[in-house]
Amino acid sequence: MKIHTPSQLILLLALFGMISCKKASNFELQGEMEGLKEEQIVVIYDDPVSKTDTIFPENGRFTYTFTPDTTTLFRLVSSQGEIIPFFADKSIRVQLKGSFSHPIIQGDGDNKVYGEFLTGIQKLNNDSIEEVKMAEEFIRNHLNSYASAYILNQYFVQIPNPDLEKIATLAEPLHGSVKDCRIINSIFHVLPNNKNKSSSSNYLNYFSCKDRKNKYITWASSNGKTFTLINFWASWHPGSIARRDSLFKIPSDLKDKNYRVLNISLDYDKKAWLKACKEDSKQWIEVCDYKGWNTQVVKQNKIYQLPANILVDQNRKVMGTNLYGEELHQKVLQLIKEDKEKKNN
Repeated sequence: MKIHTPSQLILLLALFGMISCKKASNFELQGEMEGLKEEQIVVIYDDPVSKTDTIFPENGRFTYTFTPDTTTLFRLVSSQGEIIPFFADKSIRVQLKGSFSHPIIQGDGDNKVYGEFLTGIQKLNNDSIEEVKMAEEFIRNHLNSYASAYILNQYFVQIPNPDLEKIATLAEPLHGSVKDCRIINSIFHVLPNNKNKSSSSNYLNYFSCKDRKNKYITWASSNGKTFTLINFWASWHPGSIARRDSLFKIPSDLKDKNYRVLNISLDYDKKAWLKACKEDSKQWIEVCDYKGWNTQVVKQNKIYQLPANILVDQNRKVMGTNLYGEELHQKVLQLIKEDKEKKNN
């Protein structure tokens, strides 16, 4: 047996302590998902930074670790657009079992209460009315939980014809740290009386994508249209389909005007996308590259939830975001008028 000197023992203990501290500072997600056919799982970070990552499971198993500087919100996204959110912090351990459609989450902090919420939802056997009631009760009882942000977004925002007053009622009492997260900021962005809704000085990056005839649509392919609404949607996301359909009337009202809608789908399945598309015209264009959340323009412009849109001018300057209905109509009319006056001067 090897005898260690006191100095060697001190060194060994110090090394062990360093390793233990490093391990304790990690967040760890262990996945063991049933019948998982995904070759890769997209990881979308929502807070405090916006970025993406990829997990490559083997037979449904994976371990995902990182060292968060602060509370970090991220989601796993399947090829069908199903999401499972997680809440990472130092020394947090989480286990994920089940499937994307029926996830089983066990862990610490917000992961624990969100996992309990999912278990309760699954017992309701797709009773949508009771699900909404349970979601509202959870939010009201967990004002300091980041899980409430995701639940509010899923059950009250990402639906056809969302009740903005209900959303505001549920969002306002949330605690400060939860209100500051990007998800809630995005929600407040679409609520009435938000003066900063359409202000931006950003510029859109150049991009290209394929239309239904397999032809590339680039920024130069605007057919002379001055203003473009870039709308993000997917056939697997009912809320975004409803929002997209609500945009269809405006081009007909502004026929032959300097305005078009470029619908960029986050679909993975070509047949599903084609089935959900509307008829193309000079002012209504449907495109998709079947890469979902990894689509170039989606990643470039940090689109992390659906529905979403960006209104830009011919110089790619962002004139507004997440505009719909009469607000969008009036905004486009105003921009066209200002552009005409500028050209006449």
